[in-house]
Amino acid sequence: MTPDRPGLSTPRLIGLDWGTTAMRCWLLGDNGRILDARRLAGGLLDMATGIDAADPAARARAYEATFLDVCGPWLRAVPGLPALACGMVGSAQGWREAGYLDVPARLDITGPDLTRVPLAGGTVHLVPGLRVPSDPCHDIAGDVLRGEETQVIGALESLDRPDAEHVLVLPGTHTKWIRIADRKVLSFTTAMTGELYALVTQHGLLSHTGMTPRRDDAAFARGLTAGFSARDIGLAATLFGARALVLDGLLEPAALADYLSGVVIADEARHLLPRHAGTQRITLCGNGDLCRRYAAALRMRGVGTEVVGEDAAAAGLWSVAVAAGLVGVDGNTCWPDSGKRTPARRDSWSA
Repeated sequence: MTPDRPGLSTPRLIGLDWGTTAMRCWLLGDNGRILDARRLAGGLLDMATGIDAADPAARARAYEATFLDVCGPWLRAVPGLPALACGMVGSAQGWREAGYLDVPARLDITGPDLTRVPLAGGTVHLVPGLRVPSDPCHDIAGDVLRGEETQVIGALESLDRPDAEHVLVLPGTHTKWIRIADRKVLSFTTAMTGELYALVTQHGLLSHTGMTPRRDDAAFARGLTAGFSARDIGLAATLFGARALVLDGLLEPAALADYLSGVVIADEARHLLPRHAGTQRITLCGNGDLCRRYAAALRMRGVGTEVVGEDAAAAGLWSVAVAAGLVGVDGNTCWPDSGKRTPARRDSWSA
């Protein structure tokens, strides 16, 4: 292996976004350049299968084995490479619990905030999540997030005014609506829209109503209209109405999935947009197709959008690693820099 070939940089950091349903890994070089990337459809839900929840040692062994299976080639090629992970890997059901920072919280995550997980040949550092504490006096539930804090750190670096006030929406299994000002998370709200969609389309009655889905933007737009118009009957009744549309021949079975996607996204936006009244532009960060869908829903409500890709998490992990002293801004020293980080770029590299 010759990582210092012309046009490539030396590997400096392994970054992981290990969430509920997937694991994304990056090999990062100088200034956060992406040298290689791998993805595993094996998040926390998959890791929990076959593991005794009451046995943390068994859970830790399973996480370590998966980490070494995916990232081992990088570690063998560059022994001692530091690793930094965000997401549900740091939850109570994850590799090791990494704790939370209470909101409002500045996005200045440094070494003392990280949780160390020793393993053969090195250490994995876990990024803490954020939480809004519950209010028992008023019976108000709080909120939590893991992984999105790192995505936000990376996303801010691509914005023209990172210190200004922004509303970011991060679509996914558990979509986050996050308000930020002066690089401080002021508040956030979680919607289980992605998980609800998966449950409805993969289990129960509606999973047997449709057929192999095909992309149908018209059906999606129709679902948006239905979701935004469901004020009188609510989401549950609107979802069941999709079955009647199919049975009456008014909706193609193959279009059912896109129709339901529109319904649940519109319902989410209808409830959460009022919390950000006056917002004219929202930054979307995540999967391209999901961001496209959310942009369409927000456009129907007169809100403009800009999109930051999924690799924002890689840029965020690099920034945290620099601030924590795991790598230096030049990759060789272990001192955090105070300047603006360089957004992650993609290159090719293989062990």
